[in-house]
Amino acid sequence: MHTHIYTIRHAKTSFGEEHRYAGTMDVPLSPRGLKEAKVSARALRNMKFDVVLTSMKIRAIDTARILVGDTTPLVSCHLCDERNFGAMEGHTALEVKHFKPRILFIKVGNDTHSVNPLGGEPFEDVRERAKRLRRLVFRRYRGSSILIVSHGTFLQQFHGLLRGKSCIESLADWTSDLEMTSFTFSGNRLTEERTAKLAGADRLDW
Repeated sequence: MHTHIYTIRHAKTSFGEEHRYAGTMDVPLSPRGLKEAKVSARALRNMKFDVVLTSMKIRAIDTARILVGDTTPLVSCHLCDERNFGAMEGHTALEVKHFKPRILFIKVGNDTHSVNPLGGEPFEDVRERAKRLRRLVFRRYRGSSILIVSHGTFLQQFHGLLRGKSCIESLADWTSDLEMTSFTFSGNRLTEERTAKLAGADRLDW
């Protein structure tokens, strides 16, 4: 029995374009994000999903609806939400550099991550949500084709979990806006992984 898990990071928002932290804030798609999602929907026109799981945020829900229309059941789930960035939310990366007390950042691979923002969600908690989502997917949707539309930091942990990487190792792999990753499982064993960048693309090019 094969289970196909597809993940897509939501389309662009004004916060992303301004390098501003969104996290738990409910930020809508920007005009550019809406346009790119509509083009990307054409790339998925021949794909069939049994269910679409999204975060509770409008940027993920709207991306999913544009990509698959109204023919596929859509389930919003808080497990897919982005990391809570605490006091950083709503601020630009430049503004955050001047916070007092200073926020500690670590570099993993080519990505940099905040460790201790006031009121922020620890990476271990994001990882735990990823584990709960994996259990839900294999318990409820085993043998199905599932699309998950979520957020960058959460998808780092979810992807790392599916790949067998640790919490810290997972922080090295970044997912771009409207990037699709496909994981195929035979039972509980990962047998294939593919990635395609959909932003502005009207066909799927693995």
